[in-house]
Amino acid sequence: MKKSLIRNGFIAILLLSNALFIYKWWMAPERRHHGPRNEIIEKLHFDEKQVTEYDGLIRVHRKAIESAERNLQGQKQKLYSNLDEPFSDSLLQEILKVEAKIEHIHFNHFKDIEKLCRPDQKKYFKALNLEIAHLFSPGKKPKR
Repeated sequence: MKKSLIRNGFIAILLLSNALFIYKWWMAPERRHHGPRNEIIEKLHFDEKQVTEYDGLIRVHRKAIESAERNLQGQKQKLYSNLDEPFSDSLLQEILKVEAKIEHIHFNHFKDIEKLCRPDQKKYFKALNLEIAHLFSPGKKPKR
């Protein structure tokens, strides 16, 4: 009798912890990391209309970056799939063009964010300029 009570208690604890995990994962998506989106909104003091417009910019930006990154992966695949051949300077130039395109996409995205700012928010954007490289660095952890 005592063993079944302990077993049932253990099962109840496991079920409860799983239910809590599922709730946190599915029912609270705002707690997931969305890149520096929320940090930028906070630093620039965006209002609701600006946040909506910014979310649209993010969607367009992500789509452009994903397309360019697929192209980059394709070019790199061509380069490395021919290791028996001499190094291809022309493929390297294509890779560099795509990487430059990615940087242009990022740069234009930030210029579009600046256009969302009201005149009183321009000073916040100017301060944000000093942090942009850090905000988007690959190893950056989300702010909690």
